[in-house]
Amino acid sequence: MKKFLEIVFFLRREAEPGWPVWKTIIFYSYRVLALLLASVCLGTLLLCFAYGAYSWGVFEGYFASAQILVMNVLPVVLLVFLFYGITGRAWSAFLIGGGIAFGFSLGSYYKLTFRDDPLHFEDMFILREAKAMAGGSRYALFVDKRIAVTAVCLLLGTLVLFLLVRGRLGGWRLRVPAAMTAVLAAAAVMPAYLDEDLYGRVDNYEYLNQWSATQEYIAHGFFYPFIHSVKDSLDFPPSGYSEGKTRELLSGYEDADIPEDRKINIIALMREAYVDFSRYDIPGLDTSGYELYHQLEAESLTGNLVTNIFAGGTVDTERCFLTGSYKVRNFRSNQNSYLWYLRDQGYTVEGSHPYYQWFYNRQNINSYLGFERYRYLEDDYINLCEDFTDDTLPEDALLLPEIYSDFQKNKATGKPYFSFSVNVQSHGPYAVWDTGSPERMDMSYSLACRNAMNFYLNTIFETDEELAKLMDRLRSDPDPVVLVTFGDHMPWMGDSNAFYDEMGMNIDPGEEEGFYNHYATRYLIWANDAAREIIGRDLRGDGPDISPCYLMNLVFQQLGWEGPAFMQAMEPMMETFPVVSTKGRYQVDGELVESIPEDRKDLFRQFLYMQYYWSREFIY
Repeated sequence: MKKFLEIVFFLRREAEPGWPVWKTIIFYSYRVLALLLASVCLGTLLLCFAYGAYSWGVFEGYFASAQILVMNVLPVVLLVFLFYGITGRAWSAFLIGGGIAFGFSLGSYYKLTFRDDPLHFEDMFILREAKAMAGGSRYALFVDKRIAVTAVCLLLGTLVLFLLVRGRLGGWRLRVPAAMTAVLAAAAVMPAYLDEDLYGRVDNYEYLNQWSATQEYIAHGFFYPFIHSVKDSLDFPPSGYSEGKTRELLSGYEDADIPEDRKINIIALMREAYVDFSRYDIPGLDTSGYELYHQLEAESLTGNLVTNIFAGGTVDTERCFLTGSYKVRNFRSNQNSYLWYLRDQGYTVEGSHPYYQWFYNRQNINSYLGFERYRYLEDDYINLCEDFTDDTLPEDALLLPEIYSDFQKNKATGKPYFSFSVNVQSHGPYAVWDTGSPERMDMSYSLACRNAMNFYLNTIFETDEELAKLMDRLRSDPDPVVLVTFGDHMPWMGDSNAFYDEMGMNIDPGEEEGFYNHYATRYLIWANDAAREIIGRDLRGDGPDISPCYLMNLVFQQLGWEGPAFMQAMEPMMETFPVVSTKGRYQVDGELVESIPEDRKDLFRQFLYMQYYWSREFIY
């Protein structure tokens, strides 16, 4: 007992000069190991906040992956040791560094609880808005068992270190190197946190849906995805960008009001994975079902929409259309869009998506984009679906009548109307087993290919029928209305595009034909008689190939509206660069090119500057 007390007294005391080397090593090693053990325990405990209100199985899944544990605990360890170098005291380093880690974890926990949206690095730039939100009546902060237990453990750990690790890291000669070691270690491991391939290896989806942005995030814990999200905030300005000069470029334009007698209602519908396979001359494929859609095209303005995505990434096309941006980022606050302009012009702005509101985080981002109301599965459509399951997506026979009903209800407000909806019935992947869909392909194709194509074509033909019904209702409506519909991307057709290969379709984006086959969908702009009377002409014929960022420009052009200043600034850009792809391909003078011609580079730089400014400087 006497020997034990001597050891404890020795380890608790301050370091003394003149000690032999072995005694100094033992003295400081004890402190490092004690602090390391305490910070590892805290980092592990903080994972209890990472999964929010989701299944306990998610928390258990963290311990099945060494990658998840290391990548989440290491930041806590480095943070504690950084403050060990700064303060020199183990207990204060644990209290301050651990307290900061606890605060970040708690912030994400609250955000998950209130909005089903975890904390991202970019949220650090909007702390004022977050503070205002937390201080409002909508979100009441709380203390539950998780928070209480973790707070007690943090304080107990501090007390234990205070009692058992009393010595101080002596002098700046030791403390500065200790702090710098933590900083250098953090810099050394940062590439691993940003590595997409490594991040994608995490498999913790037994209780989560990896297609949910929120659930994909929490599958990785908290600190790992939080640091990984640094990539989303690295939105570097284009070379030569000047905010002042770009503001001057835009100052040559002013938002133009829509004349009261030209305020036409707009109903927009983005169709999931819509493509017209009759355009590809696929042997043995019966495309007669497209005749109805072709009839609708015959009385509309139609063309190719060259998207940035293939077989997934729906919101890229969606948000490019709504914002006018040629590429989109992870919106964390209010974002310039054409919706805010329409609201400013007195329009009701709303929409529908009969699927989960967490999908692509629409519940939050749609409000940032300017929607006043948006209907989702949870609050609206699930009550309209009979025997809903995740295997039976809400059909367009339900969605499109609801779109029309909302349009009719808005008439009581006396306000013009804009709605944007996204269907879900045609969402892939498509059944490779026999679902009883009519046969559309001959027997030369594999059974899986035939089943998938039969299922897909039957689904979109059903939507075509609902679209025709909607247009018939609008055709006889006395109020002027324009309908805009377009596909977001090509559909999934087999793993590694196996069914496209089987059908002989060239979807090689390295070739011009393959590029358009890979990325182009169709758009349709249609007007009823009341709208045509205001416009003063028919709205039909062949429209240009354009990127989604220009589609709203085209709609405004057809309606005779000048639109907001940014849209006006994009007009010459649309004429010169009608296709601007994030894949590094552009259409200039009707030709697909991989680089902007020398005589157009100055104009393209202006395009990039104004796009960057519009995406960052909220003006409404």
